[in-house]
Amino acid sequence: MPRMILVTGAGGFVGGRIVEVLHELNDGTVRGGVRRWSSAARIGRLPVDIAPCDVRSAASVRAAMKDVTAVVHCAHGDFETNAEGTRNVLAEAQRANVERVIHLSSVAVHGRSEGSIAESSALAGSDEYALSKIRSEEICAEYTARGLNVVVLRPTIVYGPYSNLWTVEFAQRLKAGEWFLPETYTQGICNLVYVDDLVKAVILSLQSDRAPGETFIINGAERPTWNEYFHALNDALGFPPLRPASSFRSRARAGAMLPVRKTAKFMLKRFQPLVLNIYQRSKLAKSIMRRAETAIRNSPTHAEFDLYSLKVSYDGTHAANTLGYRPAFSMSDGVQLSVSWL
Repeated sequence: MPRMILVTGAGGFVGGRIVEVLHELNDGTVRGGVRRWSSAARIGRLPVDIAPCDVRSAASVRAAMKDVTAVVHCAHGDFETNAEGTRNVLAEAQRANVERVIHLSSVAVHGRSEGSIAESSALAGSDEYALSKIRSEEICAEYTARGLNVVVLRPTIVYGPYSNLWTVEFAQRLKAGEWFLPETYTQGICNLVYVDDLVKAVILSLQSDRAPGETFIINGAERPTWNEYFHALNDALGFPPLRPASSFRSRARAGAMLPVRKTAKFMLKRFQPLVLNIYQRSKLAKSIMRRAETAIRNSPTHAEFDLYSLKVSYDGTHAANTLGYRPAFSMSDGVQLSVSWL
């Protein structure tokens, strides 16, 4: 394995776990790149090197990449961060003669396609996140053609400790008691991959001589439905059995919350300092905002109904044959570990 590994986005869910595991393996040195010092609390528990690394700034990336021999690029954000941030990372990696870059993309690049999806399947993403990941992969291809050793990983639904999107938020909804996801909308395939299996794929990609220039889908061993995942998480948390709302009530709830979501997003984008000031100074405003936040968090969106109904299975054969990747964590294992952390 390379001697000094820079992990961008080390203050996040996946990047933080990669730093932890690489440190525990004690194989070379790991440096956690963070955009804000406030995000470094998790990896700050460890005696690892932590460096400012805002991927939107070439100068910041250049400084963080000093003496680095490999990069695991996990940082993500809006379109500019994902696309041009990736360009900055690859350009500075090439300038620094880095041996290898592992770029974390997403199966979101395949959009809402159904059936069996492999790396060669069409890129059909249409939302901003998917389009930014497609653009990032195009930039990876550019630098691969220029001689840089780049490996692209497309993980599926990554869950586990510190996963806000696929673990914490679902646990919060389940705790609320009223479940607004009826079974009729949750029969799609939930392609779960436990975070440590993704970290394993990253390590294999750093080590394998066959990895550079390749793209790999990284999935878990099982293909449960979303409904099965929700029930497994609910049972492991020890909550009462789920009593899903009717389809009509669920759709009505999603529709009713739409203007609330839009208003909250608009206010935070345009008037965040004022909103935070009011929140801190007024008990009544704080109470109203907290209730609104809870209602938003516990209510599904129409996009969620589509996602949880999607019948798609992402094929990990290429990763198995080329990297020797075999997921080690079942859904039961991952859920139990997640709940222990929660």
